[in-house]
Amino acid sequence: MPQIGGNKERIGGCATGCHRNGGYFSGISALEGQPMEKATETGRHDLRSSAWFRDQRDFWWNDDFIALLAERWRLDEAHSLADIGCGLGHWARLLFPFLGPDARLTGVDREVTWLARAREVFLDAYPAAVAAGRVEFDQGDVNSLALPADTFDVVTCQTLLMHLDKPERGLAEMFRIAKSGGLVVCVEPSNLFNMMSFDSCTSEQSTEDLVRNFEFWLRFQRGRIALGKGDISIGERLPGMFAEIGSTDINVYLRDKAFPVYPPYSGPEQEATLEPIKAWESSDTGPWNYAQLARYFLAGEGTAPMLESQLAAMRAEGERQFNAVSEKRYSCGGGAVVYIVSGRKP
Repeated sequence: MPQIGGNKERIGGCATGCHRNGGYFSGISALEGQPMEKATETGRHDLRSSAWFRDQRDFWWNDDFIALLAERWRLDEAHSLADIGCGLGHWARLLFPFLGPDARLTGVDREVTWLARAREVFLDAYPAAVAAGRVEFDQGDVNSLALPADTFDVVTCQTLLMHLDKPERGLAEMFRIAKSGGLVVCVEPSNLFNMMSFDSCTSEQSTEDLVRNFEFWLRFQRGRIALGKGDISIGERLPGMFAEIGSTDINVYLRDKAFPVYPPYSGPEQEATLEPIKAWESSDTGPWNYAQLARYFLAGEGTAPMLESQLAAMRAEGERQFNAVSEKRYSCGGGAVVYIVSGRKP
């Protein structure tokens, strides 16, 4: 059901939603990280925008798991944290209360509108820290951060690197601004795997359809990389990237959150997961910008006939899923592979 990371908030960012096997649920699940860029030619909204995630991003993490990570990382010993590609500040807001006394937080993002909203979020959640000047949000680019070297105890990002043409450069910048011995944490998905997760409608699809679906998303992913739009499955590469940069104490975890959907679809989490489906059903394209899908797929050496066939199959699968939800017979486990990789700066 999930695909993570819209274009950050990011493409990502979209940890997760429900995107199973090419239907409407495929759009949500590949989120934490698979955002589409703004589609001005079709008038579609930017999937990297907060509108794409609705309320679902608020459910991306289990509170007790965040507390466990904070203990493993000894966040109570940290007094400064930089959240790169912070978007609306969801990730930083979760980590901030675990930092040491009087800790300061710096959020960086390229979108001024999101930075303004992130300030509002933190003013509401942590008014004393904001009033004390311990929280700031600045416009910037991960490829060239306007922050001094050896400054932060913790540097982190969530579904950011998956959108970069040269993620190694972005990761190097994160390590540059970390103090010696400081912690760098990256949260990134493996969305090709997530796109192939199964649901209660999968049994209605033939083996040949499922194989073609995998080929479609594989070519889509490779096309994105070829066009410099990032690797939606970069989570698989993160441990090696940390090792290549010389990081020590490298640890790899998997997020423990799932987004199950099952009748009668009650509760705030299921409502947040299913809410976008209602809007997509009334549109011509569902969650997808077909012009963008075509561009990436063809760049991945796909053929025009296969593209048309697969887009038709995606529309049909979306209808099948929507009808199953309407008839209260749709269900899925809602799991997604999201890596949390941490390491220390030598």
